[in-house]
Amino acid sequence: MLVSTYILAVLNMLMFIVLFFMLMNKKGYVYQYKFDVQFILTSIFLILTIIMGLGFGAIPLQFMLKMFLITYLICKNFYKINRRKSIISSVIYTLIYILVESSIFWFLTFSPYSRGYLLEITLIINFIIFFVVISFFNILQNIYKNKKYYLYIILTTTINLLTIFFINKSYTDISNLYSMAVKNNVHFYDVSDMLIFSSTIQETFPYLLLIVNILLISIFLNSIKSAKEKAKAEFVNEKLDMQYKYYLMVKESQEKMKRVYHDMNNHMNNIKSLKSSSEDVDKYINNIENEVKGTKNIYNTGNVLLDIILYEKSKVCLENNIEFNVGIDFSKCDFIEMIDISSIFSNLIDNAIEACNKIDDNNIEKYITIKSTFIKGYYVVRCENSKNNKVIIKNNKIFTSKKDKFIHGIGIDSIKSSIKRYNGELKIKDSEYKFVATIHIPVE
Repeated sequence: MLVSTYILAVLNMLMFIVLFFMLMNKKGYVYQYKFDVQFILTSIFLILTIIMGLGFGAIPLQFMLKMFLITYLICKNFYKINRRKSIISSVIYTLIYILVESSIFWFLTFSPYSRGYLLEITLIINFIIFFVVISFFNILQNIYKNKKYYLYIILTTTINLLTIFFINKSYTDISNLYSMAVKNNVHFYDVSDMLIFSSTIQETFPYLLLIVNILLISIFLNSIKSAKEKAKAEFVNEKLDMQYKYYLMVKESQEKMKRVYHDMNNHMNNIKSLKSSSEDVDKYINNIENEVKGTKNIYNTGNVLLDIILYEKSKVCLENNIEFNVGIDFSKCDFIEMIDISSIFSNLIDNAIEACNKIDDNNIEKYITIKSTFIKGYYVVRCENSKNNKVIIKNNKIFTSKKDKFIHGIGIDSIKSSIKRYNGELKIKDSEYKFVATIHIPVE
């Protein structure tokens, strides 16, 4: 019995360390080490820690410190992570592991079905929970970022319910002990005092927890509201700043065009005087074209933010020798929120620019054409771009190389999330040298 308990304790510590390695790799840390004295000492300490094992249920303080120390050394010497991140990762992982493992152990203690195999079942369930969580770590991390306040509420409520359960369980056990003492004529003064105290806790504690829950939930909900208001205020301020800059740019562009038109007669006379030298004429005309070129990309779609986005993207296309063709009418789309306008068009064009920049064949023209129209109660946006990289589309999702998958994945998911609010749909078509994304949004 003692031998099997020791083996399970060794397996528990081994599982604690192996799962930590899996978690660090899943978080994106690269396994690297230098075969030096620190690495050797850490490896020896790691082996000794596994041999000593890890018990179940109540974990003594010295074991907790040992678990923290070994995970900290793994971060420092096997992954070369800085001290602050090593401490945070070690403390959080150690505490969560102890909490989950101890909770499973004590729950199974009350179950009649786990008797005889308590430690084995605890070890298996604990492994399954951590393995699943680590396997889907990225998905769970995104859920936490988007819904963390709601998760706090669920966690707080669950802990309080568990506390009430244990209080009721302890009160029942003390009552049974009291009945046993009475039946056997045993002195039960201490038991009687404990029973009165437990009864008082059972009657008052749930109400205290209820009050605490209400306060915590109120705090969380206020935090959510404050965070949303802050994000909204930041977006509005950013939007106003962008509008102001755009108005300045438009004003400057108009003034420049006025100067060009005003000087047009002078330009024509100068060109005529230089007609004997074709080289000088070409140079002079190019100078005029360069002066006008910066003023031609002024858009009037019916939405100021969209005008700004198109202007900024046109500059990026100009820098990367990408032909940028725009034909967008946004006049009937006031129901679409500013943040969704930014998400849809910025990601749509950014993905197209990314694809064009990957073209390494000089015979392939780099171009982006984005147009919109209103058809049978739908606002239709069509974005077409040239490409030569391989793209796989399954279930309207993009699968490319690892880098492309990350970039396009975020962009496409963001577009889908925005148009979903308006019952819209995104359709993707791909050919050898052309990629087309089409958006359909019902017009209110």
